[in-house]
Amino acid sequence: MRVEVARDLGKADLAREVAEMETRHGSFDGLRQRVFVERCADPRAVDDYVLWKALRDEGGGLEDRTVFDTPEVFRTLTPRRVEMLEFLRHAEVASIQDLAAKLRRDYKNTYDDLAALKAWGLVAVLREGKNQRPVSHVTSLRVSWEK
Repeated sequence: MRVEVARDLGKADLAREVAEMETRHGSFDGLRQRVFVERCADPRAVDDYVLWKALRDEGGGLEDRTVFDTPEVFRTLTPRRVEMLEFLRHAEVASIQDLAAKLRRDYKNTYDDLAALKAWGLVAVLREGKNQRPVSHVTSLRVSWEK
């Protein structure tokens, strides 16, 4: 069995991606020159150009798809945690306590489940004053029998 997770990358991740491309290629215009004028045969440079152009032109977002095929992910994605991911995807909560109340769950169990999901990069917990606000990064979750 395997689990495919699609998640939106945040602004910090996008900035890091652009910085890495600047390190590899100098500037966007330099990369464009290399790809189109010099007829670059490096597929990574072409991929970087397409990605960088999309991020610049569309003010872009980026979705990361990750496939997990380890047994640990199945221990992490319990029915209650999947329910929590789905709830966070469609609703905003002000704090972990607010999430626990809306899901009618104990605060400690909610906190522990968020910590487990955060370890896999599926949620983030943002500090806002005294509160910690959980946010889902997952846009889709697919479980399959494929190898």
